[in-house]
Amino acid sequence: MVKFQTEHPVDDGWKTYACYSELAGKLYLQYLLDFLRDRHPNILKRRLALNEVRSEDMLGQNGDCHITDTGSDWDRQKELDANGWSGDIEIEWQGQPIHYRDVIYFEGLHGRSTVTMISTKSNALLREFHRGLDEYGKQRDKTGEPHIMVVNGENIRISRVSWDEVLLADGHADDIRENVEGFFSSRERYKELGIPYRRGFLFTGAPGCGKTLTIKALASSIKATFITVHVRAEVRERDIEAAFYLANKHSPAVVILEDLDRLVKSEKVSISHFLNLLDGLKVLDGVLVIATSNHPENLDPALLHRPSRFDRVWRFALPNAGQRLALLKKKGTRYFSAEVLERVAEKATGFSMAYVQEIIVNALLECAHSGKKPNDGHLIESFETLKKQRRGAGKPDEDLAERESLGFASVRRNLPPHISELETFDDEDPNNRRSA
Repeated sequence: MVKFQTEHPVDDGWKTYACYSELAGKLYLQYLLDFLRDRHPNILKRRLALNEVRSEDMLGQNGDCHITDTGSDWDRQKELDANGWSGDIEIEWQGQPIHYRDVIYFEGLHGRSTVTMISTKSNALLREFHRGLDEYGKQRDKTGEPHIMVVNGENIRISRVSWDEVLLADGHADDIRENVEGFFSSRERYKELGIPYRRGFLFTGAPGCGKTLTIKALASSIKATFITVHVRAEVRERDIEAAFYLANKHSPAVVILEDLDRLVKSEKVSISHFLNLLDGLKVLDGVLVIATSNHPENLDPALLHRPSRFDRVWRFALPNAGQRLALLKKKGTRYFSAEVLERVAEKATGFSMAYVQEIIVNALLECAHSGKKPNDGHLIESFETLKKQRRGAGKPDEDLAERESLGFASVRRNLPPHISELETFDDEDPNNRRSA
């Protein structure tokens, strides 16, 4: 950093600034090389920088901006899209130089972050250039497959989910959908009535009962930016601040706060500061906050008993026989008889939707490994196996929600292509898609 500053002396008219990761994200500096490539290729004067290539492109999946056949002119001349870069970039904007350098630095023994140094001779032209980068970044984030912006990790792309796949209790999915769509279509009405244009919803219930699937359906159908914070040991207050900042910037937006009870109990998050972010002096405008909790009984009463924070609470209960049968038919009609599907649906009392689907998956796995054609006996055997597994996993002081969370994240799937279309209702990590 000192070297960069020395290379741009104040006596020569340079002004140098440091943008750490949070500010760099707000400025969309991760897209700087792509912005130059797509909008202003002629202003690039010097580049000693490498792209941080998007995983979708490097792994061979179709990207958003450029899809061509191997060996085409684009494939030989253009770069893959990037989620970041490192090195030096020098441009000339309206006759004035702007220089960037992205540097990696270390915090403590294991923490690694980046800082982007910027030198310019005109603050006004720097801000003008960044207004164009801001517009490009917003457009980039709102195109392509539905995804969730992650302020402390890589953005998450999710598979499209239709509301027909959300098998909740009667009227439950419709109620959520109507409330969300009604909020985003009522900005002017809120203004006329003098109501702050923000809302907060809380999804509670045992893992595997549809909270994640509902969020995926919303992300697939609602024209809004979705933003989240990875709940992990090192989540910090500034991560949450960044999520709300981006939500206001990208309004209309949805902020997803997974495992709210864990989030607010993090050692680096103050509950009072979090509450102030929800409804403090910095008013959220056009922002819907959706939080989830498997253990709402552990939440601070201040979160639940003030409507301006979470004004609607939906409990995702364990499915009834009708819901269980609907899912079994949807996933298993190709392989098993209607009679056995109905019988298993009746017997699977207490199973979450994730466990109900696991009955199908486990049966098909056994057939895939043995080379046998699926029949009703395999489904019944699978049900009995999972029934014993749930009993064996339980401990005297362990509740159903804890038992339901076992066994889904670590199971490796090796099914034939015609079976691999199944997806789970796993709520342990709503950001991950698991193919059966």
